[in-house]
Amino acid sequence: MEKEYLEDKPSMDINIIEINVPCGIHCLENSKYRDLLKNENFRAQLEVVDSLTDLINTNVDTLKRELEDIFSNYNVNIYNLIYTIFRLIEYGGDVIIGNGIKYNDKIIAEGNFETLMQIYKKIEDIRKNSNIISICDEIRYLEEALWEHFNKNLRRSLYES
Repeated sequence: MEKEYLEDKPSMDINIIEINVPCGIHCLENSKYRDLLKNENFRAQLEVVDSLTDLINTNVDTLKRELEDIFSNYNVNIYNLIYTIFRLIEYGGDVIIGNGIKYNDKIIAEGNFETLMQIYKKIEDIRKNSNIISICDEIRYLEEALWEHFNKNLRRSLYES
């Protein structure tokens, strides 16, 4: 069971920003790996996963509040905007302006050209906003830390008992 768990790397998605992180306790309780939770060392390491996942969710909530404040005068899809800002800052790319503003398959806003240009300029300004960059960087750092924790500590905890 331990080997299968390590090969499968059970994971879950963080809503809105669509990043993938290792499963925590609750996720595994509802899976074929629930018996692994009887291992106290393993369970303790999963508590770290849960804590780091909670920190990611807190940062996503903070990013949401910041963007809601900045775009309060515009009719934007806030969830698609959060996804877009996170992806633009962490992975790059550009939004597309046409009948609306899109990033990948996410429509951020629709409306007249003047309004779309105002939103576009705000998005470009946000890409340079040190506070927003810091939040996005923290999310990405925590995502990487979770997988590193999985690869090192969870693996070890399964075999130490």
